Amino acid sequence: MKDVFFIERDPYAPIRHCYAVNKVLYESKSDYQEILVLESPEFGKLLVLDGVVQLDEKYEFMYHEYLAHVPLHAHPNPEDVLIIGGGDGGTLREVLKHESVKRAVLVDIDKEVIEVSKKFFPTLSSGFDDPRSIVVNEDGYKYIQDYEGEFDVVIVDSTDPVGFAHVLTTEDFFRFVHRALKDDGIFVGQTESIHYHLDMVVKVQKNLQRVFPIVDLYTSVVPIYAGYWWTYSIASKKHPVREPSREVKVQTKIYSADMHRYAFLPESFYKSILEGGFRY
Repeated sequence: MKDVFFIERDPYAPIRHCYAVNKVLYESKSDYQEILVLESPEFGKLLVLDGVVQLDEKYEFMYHEYLAHVPLHAHPNPEDVLIIGGGDGGTLREVLKHESVKRAVLVDIDKEVIEVSKKFFPTLSSGFDDPRSIVVNEDGYKYIQDYEGEFDVVIVDSTDPVGFAHVLTTEDFFRFVHRALKDDGIFVGQTESIHYHLDMVVKVQKNLQRVFPIVDLYTSVVPIYAGYWWTYSIASKKHPVREPSREVKVQTKIYSADMHRYAFLPESFYKSILEGGFRY
């Protein structure tokens, strides 16, 4: 295939990314979404859900490492971790790098995404074979309502939370998360781009502030996501989150104790965002 391109259908961004592709490796429609696996000469294999690229083999670590290691290193001893979404396995892989973790529950409603990742993305899906991992194919919003004081860390690794995953950004959901966490638990969820989704970022932060005593925002650059400057909303019942609470021993490509600290927005800029002083 020569001069073949895939153009994203991202309804939540004002731009469209265009990828050169060598071939289509997989194409299907599950009960929940369209699934594509493409091969790119620049990015490696791409996972596409409902027309939007979710990950690439080349840069996926720049998202998964930040999503997982910031909350897990902010917690002094994470043993029980819940991941909502994340069917590709990348976040699970990073969570299981922590020796303290005894159980990692991944709840993703779409079983087919998990099977596709196992077949086409073995470097991401390795955690599914770890005996500490438990996979549940259910609605994460409903699943979490059955638990109280169960988890040290809850991670939401969802598709765009401005679509059908919107319920995972509501105050009601965060109250369920708060109840499901142990007394010193920590929550984190990806909350899109500062550039293109600032109003939603602020809304999520304020919803979290109504539930948790400690709420903050950190970022990383994700080259394939529209807006690039990606945000992660983090909330804690007890522990400060801007500093690692223990030595970083996990093997990573970019995350470190320094990168943990630098990921958080300067206090003055964070305050300006929340108070409406910063706008495009």
